[in-house]
Amino acid sequence: MKGQSAVVLGVVCVCLWLALSSQSAMADGEGQSLALDLPTAIARALQENPDLKAKRQALGVAQGRVQQAELLFQENPHLSVDTDFRNRSYTHPAGRSGADVEVRLLQEIEIAGQRGYRREAASAQFAQAEASVADAERMLRREVARSFYDLLALQEVILVRQEVLATQEALLQAGLTRFDRGDISILELDTLRLDRDRTRSDLISQEEEQVGKEQQFRLLLGVGEQFPLTLVGNIESMASDPARSAPSLTQETLEACALEHRPDVKAARLALEAREAELRLAHARKIPNISLGPLYKLDNEDQVIGGALSIPLPFFNRNQHEITAAMANLQVDRTALEARTLAVKHEVAAALARLQLSVRQLASYGTTYLSNLTESMAYARKAYEAGELSIFEFSVTLDRLVNTRLRYLDALLAYRYATLELDAQSGFQCVDTERIDTQGQQNREERGEQRNSSASSATPHGVARRVVER
Repeated sequence: MKGQSAVVLGVVCVCLWLALSSQSAMADGEGQSLALDLPTAIARALQENPDLKAKRQALGVAQGRVQQAELLFQENPHLSVDTDFRNRSYTHPAGRSGADVEVRLLQEIEIAGQRGYRREAASAQFAQAEASVADAERMLRREVARSFYDLLALQEVILVRQEVLATQEALLQAGLTRFDRGDISILELDTLRLDRDRTRSDLISQEEEQVGKEQQFRLLLGVGEQFPLTLVGNIESMASDPARSAPSLTQETLEACALEHRPDVKAARLALEAREAELRLAHARKIPNISLGPLYKLDNEDQVIGGALSIPLPFFNRNQHEITAAMANLQVDRTALEARTLAVKHEVAAALARLQLSVRQLASYGTTYLSNLTESMAYARKAYEAGELSIFEFSVTLDRLVNTRLRYLDALLAYRYATLELDAQSGFQCVDTERIDTQGQQNREERGEQRNSSASSATPHGVARRVVER
């Protein structure tokens, strides 16, 4: 009894330990932050996105057609049994009555190459379904990257708003002290307070927008709310010098590459191949299939073993309806392929044009624009604190600098959008994004050197005066 009690107590302890361990693991998992850079986010979305999972599972329908087409016989054998009773005593009282039995087992056999055409059509349909899934993956990559860039840009905007808000909070506190001493008027103090309130309202609006975009991003990745997200990256550091990183390929080369690699174009071509195979199958079925099999017959007292052959005569029905439908479907898919080809060319041309415009827009800011804005903001504050700028001049200057910084971030985001769009429209096979990222790193190092040199040579008074003159 003591041994049994010890065993039971040990089992209970182990169960309690396992339960506590599982709860602790769940708590740790819920509190753990999920750090994602862009490649990791795309990889997770391709694995966990619910809509993409459903499309992959739908491949089973096309796989079923392939399995059906691979069968040697499309129809099951037909077993027929005929019996009759002969009552000879009806005409001859002395006649002996008896029963006749006839058994046939017939199997329909496809002729004129129907099985090969059916297998060809099913294989093309399965490949078309796979290409459709690949195109869904292409569009998902595009949506995940756009959402990722949106969140990164919002993070930068929120940081700008927070920096400005912190500056205005400090200036307002200093303004309250100066107002108590009688150094500034109530109008100047209200200006500081209004600027602080407006920046706080803008910050709240940006944070609300961030919540909505993060929710969309979670849906794309298939991530629950229990995992806090941390995006690794910076929209400014991801943007390289557009003059050096723009794709050197011509529009014709990009269009040819897109037509070769885009999954939706492959799916349209495979759909056309499937329709062509279906048309050949419909023509082959103008001649009906034959049915062949053994025969057994019990004729009174005689047993007969032989074979049976059934040949439908195509006098009236020569499969006209299937041929007409297959020809119409073939023409529809041929037109769809032409339309898809034309659409791809237009999409690539439009994406390339947007990229060229974004390059021009971003190039107008130069390579040291952001560092100059940061320095100007700091020197403008020093100039205000030194009495070189009034409160109203400082408010206008700060507002201009902040709006200019936000426009610069918009230009960076538009450039990332345009690069992504061209890459997506060309099937993620034609634009050398790795070269762009490598050049971007080199350009960022050059910007850092230029920022250091410009910071060491600038003076607060001179920069503040240039800001006011702007």
